[in-house]
Parts: sequence; structure tokens; C-alpha cells
Amino acid sequence: MMETGGIESHIKEFCLQMNLRGIEIHLVVMNAAMLPENEQFFKKVCRKVFLCKRGRSYLRIFHFFYAGFLCRMQHYDAIYTNGQGDSINNFMSLIGRKKNWVHHHHTSGDLSDQQTWSTGYRKALKNAPLLIACSKKNAKDMNEVLVRNIETIPCFSRKIKFIPKQKVNDNIKFGYYGRLIPQKGIDHLCRLSEDEDLKNVEFHIWGEGAAYSSEYFLKFPRLTYHGCFHGEDELTEVINSIDAFLLLSIHPEGLPICLLEAMSAGLPWLATNRGGIADIVSDHYSTRLIAANADYALIKKEMLSFINDINENKLSRENQINLYNNKFSSEALASQWKKAFGFIQ
Repeated sequence: MMETGGIESHIKEFCLQMNLRGIEIHLVVMNAAMLPENEQFFKKVCRKVFLCKRGRSYLRIFHFFYAGFLCRMQHYDAIYTNGQGDSINNFMSLIGRKKNWVHHHHTSGDLSDQQTWSTGYRKALKNAPLLIACSKKNAKDMNEVLVRNIETIPCFSRKIKFIPKQKVNDNIKFGYYGRLIPQKGIDHLCRLSEDEDLKNVEFHIWGEGAAYSSEYFLKFPRLTYHGCFHGEDELTEVINSIDAFLLLSIHPEGLPICLLEAMSAGLPWLATNRGGIADIVSDHYSTRLIAANADYALIKKEMLSFINDINENKLSRENQINLYNNKFSSEALASQWKKAFGFIQ
């Protein structure tokens, strides 16, 4: 678990929502680089927390076997694993109980994703009695290579409240928040900000990543880099400060948490058709897909069409909010997870 990220957000909400419903959790993290406040959060909502922090390899091996020994001594009604590495199958072999094991795969499951699966992780995907993908499209792509039943339950996300506010100018504000890596389309955002045909558009970015320093973005006058934000209150401010969200990703997305959070507030978005993103399309105007391999010309064309529809008030927040509440809210997902774990029939 890293300091920030979509899956880190899911795990926090997963532990919180299960705890609120009377389920005690022992959390084991084999590679923890989390913020101190997140560590305190987990210690508050989980019964026990085992964190193997980054450091010398022999210490990590010791913590792996120590956590495994402690878990082997416990009786668990269900075991939930998440992530993508060799340690998953190794840990399950170590603790020796597999009949109530549920594994949740959270990336796309398509060919590009499959090429990153190690031999050890493929064993976990075959050995877990119940395998769950985070979208129907991802489950279908995984089924073609694994040839086994794969169920679908999305990741948890935070529900964000839409707060109407007065516009200060006629500019349209497009935003992105998340990891700053080239695969997330950051270079396209920078290039769009320089395009004279988009001179009435502001671009805003939140996040961090070694590939892009804060100084890098100073070259783009119509693009504002805000650094990182923390917590749901700041996330609410971010989502309510922009008119639309952009995710021009070629990353093997599962079902991006950032888009789920945007749709919870009814924020319109334009995204590349990766992984399970098609699962959350509510209508053509407010939730738009473009080809994952779209070049700059096509992205610009879709942007201009999107802007035109925004100016003509063709977009509606209600469709997204209703879809989120019915299928992706914590209330909707908690019962699905409890059923997967055998807690309810």
C-alpha cells in the first residue's frame, strides 16, 4: 500500500464500511508505505494491523512469516486478498486455510494486464475459491485466459456531495487528480492546454509522481498544478472546483476510483475506454468514452464536442448520481461483499 492511490482509497473504505457493519478485520500489508494518518486510521477501524514496512529484505521475510504464523493461529470466517503479487498465494499457503478465501482483482484483466501477471500471481488467480473482478468487462477478459467463474463487485469509493457555486468567469475548467505518470495521459493534458482552439479552457491537475515535478508544469500557462490533497473534505473541494474530469489513460485501469468519486457528485467526465470504465457510462453527454488508442487529433475533437455540449447545457448530473447511488455506493456494495464472504445468503 502506497501513500495515496485508488486502491489505497478502496481498502480504507472497505475496512471502514465492513467495520460499521460489525465485521472485525485483521489487516496484513506486506509492503506498507502509507502516511502516518492512514496507519492510525487502520488501527482505529481494524481489530489488528500487521504492517511490513519497506526496509531490509531479511526483515520483510521475518515479518511475512511472523504475520503468517499469527494468522494461522486464528479462526477467520472469511479471508479477503487484494493486490497483484507473488506474496498473495505464498501467504495463503502459509496460513493453510483456503476454502473461505476471496481474491479481488482490481486492474483491467485484459491482455496488457495479463502480461504483468507473475507466475506466483497466476497461481493465486487459479487457487482462490472465489475470484472477483471490479467490472463485468474485466471479468470477461480474465475468464478467457483463466477459464473459470469470475464474479463482479466494484471497489468502494467515497461519495462526494455536489455543491453548486457561482461561476467567476466563462472559462470551462477541466481537471485530473491521481498518480502523475505518463500512462495517465498527463502529456496530452499539457498539450491540450497549449492549443489555441481551447483558449477558453483551464486545466487543473492534482497529484504527485517522480515523472513530473511542480516546475515542469510552469511551462503551460493555462494549466495549474495544485500539488496533493488529503482527506474527503479537500477531495470535495477539488471535485466541486471543476466543470469536468479528464482521464486520458492507457494504464490497465480496472474501474478507476477517481471516476467513481466524480460520478457520485454528478461531475461530467471524458475518459479512454480502458478496463471497466464502460460500466459507469450513464448517458452520452455527461459520461464520454473515446478509444484507448486515440491520438491527439481525436482527443481534441472529442474535447471540442464536449465543450460545446457543456455550453449548450446538454449535460445532467442526476443520471450519474442516481446510477452511483443504485450500483456503486457503499450501501449497494456492502451487502454484495457480505454475501461473497458468506455472511448473508
